[in-house]
Order: sequence, then structure tokens, then C-alpha cells
Amino acid sequence: MDIFNHPPKFIKVLFPWIIWDLESNGILLTIDDGPSENTDKLLDQLDRHNIKAVFFCTGRNIEKYHFSFQNMIKRGHVIGNHGYDHKQLIFGSKSSNFKSLKRSDDIIKKVTGESPKLVRPPYGRFNHQTVRALKKLDGTMMLWSLLTGDHTGDFLHVRRLVDSYLKNSSIIVMHDNKKSMEIFSESLEYIVQICKDREISIIDPNFLKFD
Repeated sequence: MDIFNHPPKFIKVLFPWIIWDLESNGILLTIDDGPSENTDKLLDQLDRHNIKAVFFCTGRNIEKYHFSFQNMIKRGHVIGNHGYDHKQLIFGSKSSNFKSLKRSDDIIKKVTGESPKLVRPPYGRFNHQTVRALKKLDGTMMLWSLLTGDHTGDFLHVRRLVDSYLKNSSIIVMHDNKKSMEIFSESLEYIVQICKDREISIIDPNFLKFD
């Protein structure tokens, strides 16, 4: 079942305050887990297609790959908060949820000069305590309408999911980690081609307003 890769309508209805899809035509590319040792190569691949993405970054990886994080910003990508160390927040208290998100928020703000508006909890999993922490930070949760499965390192899996679920208004998730980089270029090329075939544009997040 693809319920996690392509959340059904009833889940979106249960949580209407989460951004699941775009309200406009086009797709939005989001990239989780970075920065990493692969980020600069990944940014080059995005540049070849003139694509801007939302990078949901962890605070720990920003500290470790500081120059690659700065490169994301210089190339005009939007930064989102993915927690400090990618630990699941659903098992934590309000205090630990807030600490992880706030620590990452502070690290991002120190570099960019402002707090990130968008937040995506690690693995897309959250509970009431996560929501309370998020409100305290005045952040907006963005999940997805298509998790591409590139983190499996299996391009055929990615292709099946993209063929089945990519549509106008999709928010798509890819990853910046070792496993996904084995197929990132191939997966990105395929997504770009499908968008062309279906006459769907890839939106620059800098021109979107997220409430």
C-alpha cells in the first residue's frame, strides 16, 4: 500500500491545517535530511534544470556541512526546519519536541537571519506535543502529496510512484542522503520529463506564500 507515499484525502481532511498540496497549478519539489557530503553535487543537478526547492534541513547536519548549507542559500533555495537530529518526535514530550525544533530553528536563523516558516517533522510523524511545540515557534507544517521513495535507492520504485501519483499541485519529497544520491540524478530527470509530458510546471517556492 502507498498510503504513506500518497496520503489519501481523508487524512488531509483530518488535518486541514497541514500543507499537503499546492493551492496553485504546478508541483513543488522538497528535499529532506540535508545538508550532506552530496549536497553540492545535488545543487548542480538542480541548477541544470533551473529548479528551486525547499530543503528541510536538520540542525546537526547544518553544523556539520556548514559550507554546503550556505551554498543552498546562495543558490536561492528555501530552507525549512526538519528538527535537530532527525529523531522521531512522536515519542517525545512537548519539551523535547520544542527543544529539537527550536535548536534547529536557531541554527538556521543564525545563518539566514530569519526563522524558517516551514517545518517538516522527521519521517513526517507528529503528535499533539509536536503541534504544540510548532505553534510556539509560529511555524507551518508542510508534509507531502508524493513521497517519491528515492530513499530506498530503487529507481523502479520511484518511477512507479511518480507515474501513479504525480499531478498538478503535488508537493514532492526527495532526499539528500547517501542512499538517495545513488539514484537522485535519474529520479530527478524522470520527474522533469513527466512534468513536461503532462504540461506541469515546477514552481519556485520563493514566489509562494505559506500561511
